[in-house]
Amino acid sequence: MRSRILYALRNIKRNRLNVAITTIGLSMALASVLIIFLFVEQEHSYNDFHENADRIFRLNYTMTLKDGTKGSDDLIKPDLAKDLEDKVPQIEHCTPYREGYMAQLDLKDKNLKVKLGIANQEFFDMFSFKLLKGNRNDLLVDPTNIVITKSLAQKITGTDSPDYDKLIGQSLEFTFIKNVSFTIKGILADVPRNSTLDFEAIIPFEHENAFWQSNNGLGNSILFYELKNGVVPEQANNLVYAEVKEFYQKDIEKAQKNNLLSSSSKCFQPYALPLKSLYLDNTIDGVAYQLTGNRTQLKILTIVALLILFIAFSNYIILTIGQFFKKAGEVSIRKSMGGKNIDIFKMFLSENLITILISFIAGGILGDMLIPVFNNISQSQIYFNLINIPSLVAFSALSIILLTTLTSLIPIFIFRKVKPTLLSTKKLFAGKKASASQVFVGLQYALTIVLIIATISISKQTNYLKNKSLGFSDKNIISLDVRYLSQSGATVLRDMLKNQAGVTNTSLTNRDFFDGYSTRSFEVSSSEVLNTYIFKADNYFIPTLNLKLLEGRNFSESNVDSTDKSIVVNEEFVKKMKIDGSPIGSIVSSGKNRFEIIGVVNNYQFLTSREKIEPMILYSNTNIGNGYSSILVKYNPENLSNVISAIKKGWKEMNTKENLNYTFWDKELENRYKVEERLSKTILYASIISIIILSLGLFGLTVLISAQRTNEIGIRKVNGAQIGQVIMMLNGNYLKWVFFAFLVACPLGWYLMNKWLENFAYKTSLSWWIFALAGVLALGIALITVSWQSWRAATRNPVEALRYE
Repeated sequence: MRSRILYALRNIKRNRLNVAITTIGLSMALASVLIIFLFVEQEHSYNDFHENADRIFRLNYTMTLKDGTKGSDDLIKPDLAKDLEDKVPQIEHCTPYREGYMAQLDLKDKNLKVKLGIANQEFFDMFSFKLLKGNRNDLLVDPTNIVITKSLAQKITGTDSPDYDKLIGQSLEFTFIKNVSFTIKGILADVPRNSTLDFEAIIPFEHENAFWQSNNGLGNSILFYELKNGVVPEQANNLVYAEVKEFYQKDIEKAQKNNLLSSSSKCFQPYALPLKSLYLDNTIDGVAYQLTGNRTQLKILTIVALLILFIAFSNYIILTIGQFFKKAGEVSIRKSMGGKNIDIFKMFLSENLITILISFIAGGILGDMLIPVFNNISQSQIYFNLINIPSLVAFSALSIILLTTLTSLIPIFIFRKVKPTLLSTKKLFAGKKASASQVFVGLQYALTIVLIIATISISKQTNYLKNKSLGFSDKNIISLDVRYLSQSGATVLRDMLKNQAGVTNTSLTNRDFFDGYSTRSFEVSSSEVLNTYIFKADNYFIPTLNLKLLEGRNFSESNVDSTDKSIVVNEEFVKKMKIDGSPIGSIVSSGKNRFEIIGVVNNYQFLTSREKIEPMILYSNTNIGNGYSSILVKYNPENLSNVISAIKKGWKEMNTKENLNYTFWDKELENRYKVEERLSKTILYASIISIIILSLGLFGLTVLISAQRTNEIGIRKVNGAQIGQVIMMLNGNYLKWVFFAFLVACPLGWYLMNKWLENFAYKTSLSWWIFALAGVLALGIALITVSWQSWRAATRNPVEALRYE
């Protein structure tokens, strides 16, 4: 063993340039792969800390609408929890859950915003959130109980080390729940970062109506249930589905009668998702009250990691094969003296193992240094306390074994049928070896060109989405959060700001285009309804956003009250409602409510540009829906500092304990495309890493082949070959394979990007110049990489090469 290690170290020292190139390339690739592995492993770890996670499920359902459109949801009626516990004996625990939207604690000197969960007492029987203080059996038993987390305890007491004994039994009050004091019964450790449920406090479900809520007609909460130990999930879930259908039978029939749901018996189909798969396997269109991940992002990252690893590994193989042929004489001697394939395998194993171990160590150090860079690029976070050490060790050990074994087996396959006498000659399949190396180079370049095409295409689409005309003015608008003010208080503040220098207009609305939406169904005919987005707006909304009033009129001050039935609609609403003639004065119905169309505005992009423009109405009735959430302040950019000062002064005059919170609207609207920006950055950095690794390998291969063709170059120069001709000879084969790589990469890149663009209602084109630019960049990289070494080889004195011939 010692002799083999010394032999390997001597070979590494002798071929240090080759070893340095392979080690750097492998280290960069392994660093990337390790980071991606940690992130993917973390994303798959959500909810696995719960003791009974394998037996806990969330209830969901699919609905088929009258027009055949299918959608999924998870909002249910809270009463269903007790119904299931009573009628499905396989269920051990069941709880509804929802968030207390806009919940705040009413402290002495301030209001403290809280991430509030609302559940029944079985919540803590099901979920294994760590209890630091209190009796688990007493939690949420009384309607005035509250359970808080360690971080909330720190915020309440203003200290990093609160006295839990003193906190237990203290009273807390919420601004939205009048005349009720909650008693702290337990203190939890902070919710783990890999939990889909995220809260700072939990209160009993009796108070769920005190907060704003999402409600789709079938409920406002989500439902978790835990099966008894030993129960077969498939059988128990089928009983749950049957009971859910029976529970909602009247609602389904009513929805079918009102033309909301399809008349099919399968228009409402319940299904369950295991707790461990909630984060990545959500099929819900808009998941309520939970954190969700992106399985597509993980797939893309995994593919990127495999591509980078393939490029680095193929580099290693190419350069290692070159070194194998240098050792052909040694292999010949060993085989002549009776050496077997296993002996040759051991000869290469030690050298490869040392090189790959060095690469892994360097890759681990580099990966640790680059984790903050990855966090910044992906806008995600790798948490060291969530790293699964056994999985990481197993992954690293398996990778080292596979890489070392594969690279050590390659010379066995190359030399297994070659006679020892041929191995000792200089006729060593130079053509075959070069051809195999160039095939690898071609594959590497094809993958790199695909990455470059993807980088340019995704960046182009992202810029298109961010700069596309939205149909309204989003520039020079500040969105001021007034959710915690009364409607009358918000109106006073709006009017106060309207008169300030630099403010050109102000408006009240309940939606700011990036914080949720509300919809209602309008009757198109006796057999058809239209799902429509609805926005509360005052009479200043249309001029503030510079919307075009195509027909009719805007709201007037008198329309903004609790009884008005006037609405302003967009062009898409008129089209989908199939209104003949002018829509002005038409009466449209939504359930028992009847509204009069007083105006029509242009179609504008209130959703993201991923989606097509949908039917929309504006209403001014102050009794419909929730209160105002935002004041939109349109300002003159030259007076921005004065406007900010006026906003701060106006907020202070409102005499509220709330903190001032405002955002610049155009920036927030751009943030709706963070997913595309993250993907673009990820592919860009993957392309850069691939190009660096590819260039290192190509440089090493050029050095190797130049050395092997030294005699040929010398003979050509003696016979009158010019430097340019020699450079063209050396570069020609590589450029040929880059050209073939381009031909392979273009259709593959076009197909992948075309499939990706299908996710967007509005998209840019895959212009020809994207592919041309990718090809030119690939060609330029190849020329820069190989030309320097080719020039050095071409300018050498031929006498040096031929003196011993």
